[in-house]
Amino acid sequence: MKKFILGSVGLVALLAGPAMAADMRLPPPPPPAPVYYDWTGAYIGFNAGGVWYDMTRHFPTPGGPSPDFNTSDSDGIFGFHAGAQWQWGAWVLGGEAALSGCFRECRSTTALAGPPLFNPNNAGEHKITNLFTAGGRLGYAWDRLMIFGTGGFASANLKGTYCSTLTGICGPGFTDQNGQSRNNGWYAGGGFDYMVHKGPLVDVLLGVEYQHFDVGSKNAFFSNVPANNYDLEAKGDLVRARLTIKTQGYRWFY
Repeated sequence: MKKFILGSVGLVALLAGPAMAADMRLPPPPPPAPVYYDWTGAYIGFNAGGVWYDMTRHFPTPGGPSPDFNTSDSDGIFGFHAGAQWQWGAWVLGGEAALSGCFRECRSTTALAGPPLFNPNNAGEHKITNLFTAGGRLGYAWDRLMIFGTGGFASANLKGTYCSTLTGICGPGFTDQNGQSRNNGWYAGGGFDYMVHKGPLVDVLLGVEYQHFDVGSKNAFFSNVPANNYDLEAKGDLVRARLTIKTQGYRWFY
């Protein structure tokens, strides 16, 4: 009898076990890990904004009759940029090159003193016809937003001449003292980019960037009259909006 009772209990437990297991609720699966935007990739883009600049004309002849003078102004700026970057955790390291031009050639003028320092009714004119920069970028990303600092090599094409304040004629039509130089220096700045559209192959980024540039003095005009020789130098600040198209990694290059 005892064996019969124990056997019956065991049989009931055996039959009830699967049913009880089926009634038990399993714990919910863990939520999927968040997917953050990957800033790794090559990119190219267009930018436009404004620039504020100063140019100096230096007469290096000791004791020369002409004093140095400075011009300053502002202009619209536009250009192209391209680069590549790699992301490690939240940090993004890359390099970028950009070529920019001014809507009015970054022209600036100033009236000059008359004799004996300068000819009567003369003005000095300066231009920055293009600006090239190439350097590194270090960024920190929060998903779609990245802030960055940047800096490196800068090079600008500078021009100098004289104008008539009576006729407004400048350059070869007025004077033969027309100078030009390619000046090298440095730039530094920072900004942010934000991913606004993630496509199947490329992504679209919008951003804003600030840069300060400084290109050192270099001879721009040389003649047989040493007092007429002059050097040019320039510095400035620019702010521009950026539209960038970025690849998703480097699978295009494999």
